[in-house]
Amino acid sequence: MTRLFCALAAAMLAVPTEGADNYVGGYLLVQDVQQLKVLASKASTLPVNRMWLSFVSPTMLYVNGSRTLVGTGLNLTAAADGGFAEVEQYVKQLEAGGVETFLSMGGWNYNCYPYLYMRYSVGGYGTSTPNYWKIQEFGGGSLSGCTKGNQYCYVCEPPSQHTSLDKSFSIFPEPSHSASWKAAKEYVEAGANGAATPQWNENMIPGQQWTDPKTGISTLVPGMTAYLSAGRNPYEDIVHLAKDLGCAGVDVDYEEMWHADTFKTGTGPWDLQQTVYKYAAILKNVEATMRMVAPKMKLSTAAGAVGAWGGNWWGGNLKGVWLKVNQAYPDLMSFMASGANSGGVNVMTYDLSSNEQYHECPQPGVCQLDQQVAFYMNTYQQVPIAAAVGYEIGTPAYPDPKHDPTHQLPLTTQMMDSIISQTQSSHAGGFFWEMYKPAEAGQATPTQLAQALCKKLLPGSSRCSGVIPPWK
Repeated sequence: MTRLFCALAAAMLAVPTEGADNYVGGYLLVQDVQQLKVLASKASTLPVNRMWLSFVSPTMLYVNGSRTLVGTGLNLTAAADGGFAEVEQYVKQLEAGGVETFLSMGGWNYNCYPYLYMRYSVGGYGTSTPNYWKIQEFGGGSLSGCTKGNQYCYVCEPPSQHTSLDKSFSIFPEPSHSASWKAAKEYVEAGANGAATPQWNENMIPGQQWTDPKTGISTLVPGMTAYLSAGRNPYEDIVHLAKDLGCAGVDVDYEEMWHADTFKTGTGPWDLQQTVYKYAAILKNVEATMRMVAPKMKLSTAAGAVGAWGGNWWGGNLKGVWLKVNQAYPDLMSFMASGANSGGVNVMTYDLSSNEQYHECPQPGVCQLDQQVAFYMNTYQQVPIAAAVGYEIGTPAYPDPKHDPTHQLPLTTQMMDSIISQTQSSHAGGFFWEMYKPAEAGQATPTQLAQALCKKLLPGSSRCSGVIPPWK
């Protein structure tokens, strides 16, 4: 995605005081319940004190008290309960060992609508954009060549991932049948304060055809459908599931870039206010459910690196969304960023590019990973939004490692040391993606990064000498 930003002052930041709010966290892409078993067995010595279990689907179904992972998007075993009992056991061990455990909804695939992402994000801004090569390679250089047969030019995932249009992707739905969703919309509409009037898209229903009014093309909306026939609301169900599993919190990982590009207004620069409204409504729906069902539960969110930076938006990302939510709905941001229910605003300061051809450095010459991380974290600090610094282990997902390896910015041990010394000192939280992602030679491993963050944020803790144990 093109990242169009400028201006940075990287220093002059206060060092956070160590306290109960400091955290070192890792997202765990749960592929096998054995991963959780191994981590839980070492809970008291892991070099992290927070963990996010990833991912449940935004179109999940869970009936409170049903004690099953079937229908959640996180079905881990062949057992009748999909592994619920095992996960519950390991969450209990992790929590007892001092590791707060969150259940995360979203992730990239569960945020991607292939057709709309192709049409209005990757292919919506001409041919000189960083991912247009996918349309050239798989669609013969034409948007019309991107079809269901090639997963719309494989814009969401490359062919090597063996994804399925029917099962691998999802949107965050707008569950119009739900009273709590209606209340969340009313909250958002009341806070619009003269900005663009909220326009909802409740006719975009997972498992049903949706016709693009601009092209007349109909496509199947991605996502699971059982929650619809059951009359459930996924934004309520994630709270019920997290509570029944014994989790300390839930996490909303919202990354619907396609939504911003599809429903933007203006003529360039554009406005992504409709995506601000949708994201705010989702957060409000989750928060309201937590207050009713589990008032001590924490709420966290993954946030875009560019999410707190103001100024013109030229499309292709979620620039300014968190800034705008904070301006219009400050109580939502403060619920996540400070206080008893704060789970953290986790800024994904990774998958960045040094390709100046596409204006992907924040300003000319500010292209190295540590420089970009400092820039983006400074935008959050200036709002101010208390936020955590994000790191990625191994080869970044973006830019494409085969198509544009020269502009990748992996987390080397040198970059790790630089970011922790220059930027992390000003933020009480640090997290990384992902706990079992492999690192190449010269790159920071999960254990190296977790130990370094632990020593910075939790100095003197015995867990800082612990390791992330292998699971196979």
